[in-house]
Amino acid sequence: MKMIPLKKGSIGAAVEELQKLLKIVVDGDFGPITEKAVIEFQKLCGLKVDGIVGENTLSKLTKPAVKKETASEYLWILDNGHGGIIDGVYQTSGKRSPQWEDGTQLFEGEFNRAVVKRIIKLCEGAGIECINLVDTEEDLSLRWRTDKANDIYRKRLDENGKCIYVSIHANAYGDGQTFNSARGIGVYHHVHSSKGQKLAKVLQPHLVRYTGFRDRGIKANETWANFYVLRKTHMPAILSENGFMTNLNEVEKLFDNTVRQHIAKAHAAMIREVEKNGL
Repeated sequence: MKMIPLKKGSIGAAVEELQKLLKIVVDGDFGPITEKAVIEFQKLCGLKVDGIVGENTLSKLTKPAVKKETASEYLWILDNGHGGIIDGVYQTSGKRSPQWEDGTQLFEGEFNRAVVKRIIKLCEGAGIECINLVDTEEDLSLRWRTDKANDIYRKRLDENGKCIYVSIHANAYGDGQTFNSARGIGVYHHVHSSKGQKLAKVLQPHLVRYTGFRDRGIKANETWANFYVLRKTHMPAILSENGFMTNLNEVEKLFDNTVRQHIAKAHAAMIREVEKNGL
């Protein structure tokens, strides 16, 4: 495979092949997200960390992988909700818990990313193909997210493949400045998406079972909430709200790595079930 050297600013088919190997969004543009993925891979493999794909990095990337017993039916596009933290500064207005007296706060962007990373690890362990749609700490717009997801979906269709979109969130209620009694866990789908509804019906019981949170049920987008990412994606899509940042008891749990792992396991259980039974 002649695709070296590749670095920030490179474009074209070789970059697309690189991005497939890195399991990130494929757009043929070696930008900051691809450079970050290369650097993380180099650190993991003990290579020279320069963000440039030379012979050594390529050799590690193309090393034959152990084949899994089961093939993935779908490409799972996982979207980690909102925001991020760059140099200690949260990148989204709102989307956070009220503050404790000591200044402690849960930032939804950090929570969402932590859960998505756990889901990906569980999926990879099961041989299920998935992708982190926003593999960066940048606060990318909802339109960027849906446009990118739809680009991936179109390319997947050209290869006779299928995609499913899952958006991960923590919920909030009220003014965001004070804690209140709203609580529980729920899943949303587009009101006109029968496949989205099927996905939600698979995920919701797993979320309740794994977390023990109050069952808020399955809700149809446009009836309960007009979520942009459910209106604008062209594939089966769901959005999970995994507890309330504005509920003191639940937000304390959302900080807990064990609870985060349980939320990830619930999503992974849904993914395995759909992979087995289809839609």
